[in-house]
Amino acid sequence: MATVDGEIGGLTVRVDDARVTISMAGGGAWTLPLGPRTLLDGELERADPPRPFQLTNALGVVHDYFEDVIGESPSVLATPSVAATGPHVEALAVVELGGGPIPAGYRLERADADEVFRTLVAEPVAERRFNPGLTEDHVETIIATLCIVLAIMRRLDLAEIAVPTTTETTGDDR
Repeated sequence: MATVDGEIGGLTVRVDDARVTISMAGGGAWTLPLGPRTLLDGELERADPPRPFQLTNALGVVHDYFEDVIGESPSVLATPSVAATGPHVEALAVVELGGGPIPAGYRLERADADEVFRTLVAEPVAERRFNPGLTEDHVETIIATLCIVLAIMRRLDLAEIAVPTTTETTGDDR
């Protein structure tokens, strides 16, 4: 998996149901054995809405796994850019935007991700599903996705993270 922006040392973080794949331009790839679905089955225990200690634990487990990546390759801390991909991240971007499509060159700011997090964690699923841009496929997983993205953004002290569109990541002209 190549990074989207092609910068030397840039990271691409792909969030899938049960894993997060991290790749660094120029070499280095890691897989975290968690994803939004595994966090729902574990730390978040499908609580509706999740309790504060569950959110802290979910953020912490992502942080701990990411620390293992940093321990193996400290150069990850100096990455010049980070892009997040995958259907869960795209769903997060659409919710932050209040609807799609995701514009080319979109960057999710950490302050905006934090605001979406604060809003959604207080809502049970029955209310959460009415958020603009949130599809039924991601109503349950959106909070877990936010835990993953925010834990990585916080650890790397990122103000923003690129969220390329499918066209940008695949080169397709869909």
